[in-house]
Amino acid sequence: MSIDKLIDKFRENLEKYKKMGLNPLSLATGCAVKVDLIDTVYPALGKINSELAKRNIEILPREDADIFVTRKNITVKRVINSGEFDADRAISLIQVNQETAGSPEKFADFLIRVYTSIKTSRKLTIGKGHSIVTTNPKGEVAVLDLFRLDGEKEKSYTVANNDTIQIVDPLDDPGSQMQVDVGVSNSFNDLFTKGVFQDLKMIPVADAPIDELKTQLLNNFINYSRKYSIELLDDIQPSTKTLMIGATTIGKSDHELPTFYNKVNEKMEILVTRPVGELTPINVYMWLLTVPELIENLEEKGITISRVEEVKKKAINFMRVPNIEVAKIIYEYLPNFGHPFEEESHIAMTTDVTGPGLFVIKEFAQKAQVDVELTEIPVLDPDIHEFATENFIIPNSTAGTNGAIVIFAHKKVIEDLYDELKSKGYEPYIIGKVIGKGEGNVIVPSTITKFIHRNNVLRQFKIR
Repeated sequence: MSIDKLIDKFRENLEKYKKMGLNPLSLATGCAVKVDLIDTVYPALGKINSELAKRNIEILPREDADIFVTRKNITVKRVINSGEFDADRAISLIQVNQETAGSPEKFADFLIRVYTSIKTSRKLTIGKGHSIVTTNPKGEVAVLDLFRLDGEKEKSYTVANNDTIQIVDPLDDPGSQMQVDVGVSNSFNDLFTKGVFQDLKMIPVADAPIDELKTQLLNNFINYSRKYSIELLDDIQPSTKTLMIGATTIGKSDHELPTFYNKVNEKMEILVTRPVGELTPINVYMWLLTVPELIENLEEKGITISRVEEVKKKAINFMRVPNIEVAKIIYEYLPNFGHPFEEESHIAMTTDVTGPGLFVIKEFAQKAQVDVELTEIPVLDPDIHEFATENFIIPNSTAGTNGAIVIFAHKKVIEDLYDELKSKGYEPYIIGKVIGKGEGNVIVPSTITKFIHRNNVLRQFKIR
């Protein structure tokens, strides 16, 4: 298709969005919609933890998902903004407007109001919180999935998570199956990083400016559940008239989980299961059609628009397919429930590369209290990612959605994982190593500045 026809098709799609009251140019794609962790979320949590403790409420340190020992009877109930339920644990989705998202003080006030509104006679643990930004000043909402735990403990873990996006590809219809596939797979990814794939369930999160689109999205959740044989739990939905696509996801594992943070040491290497930065080619392609003058700059770099389109297709294929097969591989490198960790047989620590991009490695290095060195940054297409950074198209071109899984393990385990992933058609990379115990320093090659221009992220690394 010629450039002119692509631009015409794009503008036609823009009109479709605008008729629904949406501006795709202002919708953040994928996990780029998250409230900033460094400047807002962490400072806000620091302000409210002591106040919540007085009210018997605890927010756990950041983890990919909430993890607790399975009980014989687990009751799940969703409330919107507030509710009464004898809950032990909660998974929260917080959507705030740009003003709240830009202020740690206002964000902290919002969290206090939401968490103290849950009426329970038990100690309440907020096991996982996910916060996103909307451009709609009236679109603020809290979706709370509450868990009551009763009966005897079982020999397994239950893992729960929530992730919600606004849009994946603004060039596609907002109600397409692809948008839901990515949103749900992204939420399940935080279970799959832990090797969890048994008894999978999901509670959709769907909202839209018009009822027809909301109905279409909910039908797409049904299609997803049937395709992957995942139980669909029906519950109430938010009504903010903003676009929200995601799910609360639940699963079980009869193995220990790769949260052996105190076992990470200098004998270990770091592997990613595939290249990172899925959001970059989508954003570049969109802006090339929005500002055609950029195409000349692109071609001066020796990059064609058809190449960007191909990389974009590859990224979307990565994002929409759940990483369940990787979960099964991780599971095989974990001890049985209640059994000890063995350094040369098991995976120590995992996470996935989502909205914060490679900053997640910094977070987990701090969690494990080790210093690490990265030797490679495997993005989907280095030239396209560098172009995105140079032209300020995306501030962190390592960011993704339903992204690559990062694995810390002994060199022997990493080599076995690399070979197994390769044999099953994946594109793994060994990207670095653990130097030793430390404060969470991450040494990175100078090429990182080609892919990230956000100073608050770059300051977190030690650049060689």
